[in-house]
Amino acid sequence: MLQKKNRDALVREALNSLTPDHKEIIDLVYYHEKSVDECAQILGVPSGTVKTRMFYARKKMAEMVKAA
Repeated sequence: MLQKKNRDALVREALNSLTPDHKEIIDLVYYHEKSVDECAQILGVPSGTVKTRMFYARKKMAEMVKAA
Protein backbone atom coordinates (compact mmCIF):
# COMPACT_ATOMS: atom_id res chain seq x y z
CA MET A 1 0.00 0.00 0.00
CA LEU A 2 2.82 2.39 0.88
CA GLN A 3 4.60 1.65 -2.40
CA LYS A 4 1.43 2.46 -4.35
CA LYS A 5 1.09 5.80 -2.55
CA ASN A 6 4.73 6.62 -3.30
CA ARG A 7 4.30 5.67 -6.95
CA ASP A 8 1.11 7.74 -7.20
CA ALA A 9 2.91 10.73 -5.69
CA LEU A 10 5.78 10.33 -8.16
CA VAL A 11 3.41 10.19 -11.11
CA ARG A 12 1.50 13.24 -9.85
CA GLU A 13 4.73 15.18 -9.41
CA ALA A 14 5.89 14.15 -12.89
CA LEU A 15 2.56 15.25 -14.38
CA ASN A 16 2.78 18.63 -12.68
CA SER A 17 6.23 19.21 -14.16
CA LEU A 18 5.02 18.82 -17.75
CA THR A 19 4.32 21.73 -20.04
CA PRO A 20 0.63 22.67 -20.42
CA ASP A 21 0.53 21.14 -23.93
CA HIS A 22 1.97 17.85 -22.70
CA LYS A 23 -0.33 17.76 -19.65
CA GLU A 24 -3.32 18.32 -21.87
CA ILE A 25 -2.41 15.40 -24.14
CA ILE A 26 -1.81 13.04 -21.20
CA ASP A 27 -5.14 14.09 -19.70
CA LEU A 28 -7.07 13.53 -22.92
CA VAL A 29 -5.48 10.19 -23.78
CA TYR A 30 -5.21 8.52 -20.39
CA TYR A 31 -7.94 10.09 -18.28
CA HIS A 32 -10.56 10.81 -20.95
CA GLU A 33 -9.57 7.84 -23.14
CA LYS A 34 -9.49 9.84 -26.37
CA SER A 35 -7.81 8.53 -29.51
CA VAL A 36 -5.06 10.39 -31.34
CA ASP A 37 -7.55 11.54 -33.97
CA GLU A 38 -10.03 12.71 -31.33
CA CYS A 39 -7.29 14.66 -29.54
CA ALA A 40 -6.25 16.24 -32.83
CA GLN A 41 -9.82 17.37 -33.46
CA ILE A 42 -10.31 18.69 -29.92
CA LEU A 43 -7.03 20.61 -29.95
CA GLY A 44 -7.14 21.69 -33.59
CA VAL A 45 -3.71 20.26 -34.37
CA PRO A 46 -2.52 17.54 -36.77
CA SER A 47 -2.48 13.96 -35.47
CA GLY A 48 1.29 13.92 -35.91
CA THR A 49 1.55 16.75 -33.39
CA VAL A 50 -0.53 14.75 -30.92
CA LYS A 51 1.79 11.76 -31.35
CA THR A 52 4.89 13.91 -30.90
CA ARG A 53 3.52 15.55 -27.77
CA MET A 54 2.61 12.14 -26.34
CA PHE A 55 6.10 10.83 -27.06
CA TYR A 56 7.83 13.71 -25.30
CA ALA A 57 5.35 13.80 -22.40
CA ARG A 58 5.85 10.09 -21.69
CA LYS A 59 9.61 10.43 -22.09
CA LYS A 60 9.75 13.33 -19.60
CA MET A 61 7.54 11.50 -17.09
CA ALA A 62 9.63 8.32 -17.38
CA GLU A 63 12.83 10.31 -16.77
CA MET A 64 11.38 11.96 -13.67
CA VAL A 65 10.06 8.72 -12.20
CA LYS A 66 13.34 6.94 -12.91
CA ALA A 67 15.35 9.77 -11.30
CA ALA A 68 13.25 9.51 -8.16
